[in-house]
Amino acid sequence: MELKWRDLKSNKKLIFVLSISICIQITIFLIVQLSNWISQKPDDGFWFKFLTQTIEPYSDYKIWYQTFAKQTLYENWLPYLKLFHIELTEAEWYHYWFVENEDLFLNFIYPPFFYYILILPSFISIQLMFLPLLITNVLLPILIYKFLNNSFNQKVAEWGFIATAINPLYLFYSGGLALNSSLITFFFVLTLYFISTSRFGYSIVSFAVSILFKQIMIFLAPPIIMFITLKSAIDKKYPFLNNYKKKFFFYSAILGIILFLGSLPWFLIAPGNYLFTMIAPGVEHPTLVPTFHFPYPHYHYPIFWYDFLYSLKAPTFLFWIFGFLNFTYVGIISLEIVIMKILYTWHNKGILNWVKFLDIIMYSTFLSYLFFPRGLYKYYFTFYVPLVVLWVCFHFSYRLSKNNSKGTTWTLIIGLISIIFMLLPRTYYLLLIWGVFFYILKKNRILTEKMLNDTSTENVSMISQDNLKK
Repeated sequence: MELKWRDLKSNKKLIFVLSISICIQITIFLIVQLSNWISQKPDDGFWFKFLTQTIEPYSDYKIWYQTFAKQTLYENWLPYLKLFHIELTEAEWYHYWFVENEDLFLNFIYPPFFYYILILPSFISIQLMFLPLLITNVLLPILIYKFLNNSFNQKVAEWGFIATAINPLYLFYSGGLALNSSLITFFFVLTLYFISTSRFGYSIVSFAVSILFKQIMIFLAPPIIMFITLKSAIDKKYPFLNNYKKKFFFYSAILGIILFLGSLPWFLIAPGNYLFTMIAPGVEHPTLVPTFHFPYPHYHYPIFWYDFLYSLKAPTFLFWIFGFLNFTYVGIISLEIVIMKILYTWHNKGILNWVKFLDIIMYSTFLSYLFFPRGLYKYYFTFYVPLVVLWVCFHFSYRLSKNNSKGTTWTLIIGLISIIFMLLPRTYYLLLIWGVFFYILKKNRILTEKMLNDTSTENVSMISQDNLKK
């Protein structure tokens, strides 16, 4: 592995690409922070409408993150114990949409590790708070390179590095706006890397860290625990079924213990408020009776995939029908059950390998986001960038290593889809995510059928050769 890292350090092309990537991220960050080109004062102008209804360039770093640090350092505020307040002058947009009071008093809805990662550099200077966010974002393409170089040749690893480092979603939301997606993305990719190398203990630790940065990651726990259980339950000292249970509870316990320790002391001194804020309550959820009024998703409201119905002026009962899987949690619960069932079935058939697991992670990620009961924001989808890059590499590595034009084509396709995604109106962009999901699903099905056909042909050929020998 040392040779591979030396190759990365001496690769002038990758160093140049990473340098350009860092410069773009820092430039966007400075423009946003210094000149405040994203106005927070609502108006009827084209610029405000374009930004808020399409790109969603939220100023969470300035309004939320820096406020946490200021009130911790200068006002003795602590998360989960007190509400933090934001003055009207700092958030006129929030006052405009939601409240009539001069100050806002809100819960801290992030897990503890995110609070710590913001506070630590703030003890030196609040202006340095962006460093951990930037560093993890810069390390992501390097991690992708190591991941792919460990599985394929250097050419595939270079493609993955470049496709990640120059992706518009990655550059703008994680880098330029310094949003928290860089942290969970890095540690989740690290989790996948450890799983691919069968270092399951490290993968659980890394996955727990990603949850402690953002709780939405908990929805990916079932497929991860299930896959690790199936691949590690090979100890012949125990009956096979009992060993499944043993491994499942062992890794689940490790995850639970790390999450518990990472939640201290807040879980002990304010358990009710801590658990409530970890649920991250958003907009009010409808009841099972289809009489609820679905509010229009204004700026800073989360989006659901069925919100395109607003543009069609659809009646309320259609919102209730389309959104039933979301607001009842039926979609999320059903997904987890089906995913674990598929993993177990594939394992019994002897076809469950790392690539199949990556496919399951893709399905879980897409559907858990689309069925997320709280709703979504555009910047969440920077999480998809490295996953799509890995999916392309593990399914089309031969083409990427043999044909330069294929690599360029895939880079352009991923970049173009990212730009289209950013420019689509808020109520429509999740339809594009459905489209990408079904494309991946269709491709995986074709590739699986081809693999099975190739395997069958190879087996027939081997049988024929054996008969000739006889």
